[in-house]
Amino acid sequence: MTAPAPNVLAATVHLLDPASREPLVLTVGTEVTDPAVTEQITNPACWAGSPTAPARPVRKTKVTQD
Repeated sequence: MTAPAPNVLAATVHLLDPASREPLVLTVGTEVTDPAVTEQITNPACWAGSPTAPARPVRKTKVTQD
């Protein structure tokens, strides 16, 4: 038995299209190929495997001393 493809959804997700900003509903089994869409799906439970797109970069803030 083979492992699921890394960018296949294990849950239905609702998000906004990155280009048109229109609501999208992606159903279970959908293969997500657009990195801009992949980045919006932050719940790991939504993926059948680990998504191949990199996670959002951690925003570093500069610490200042008064």
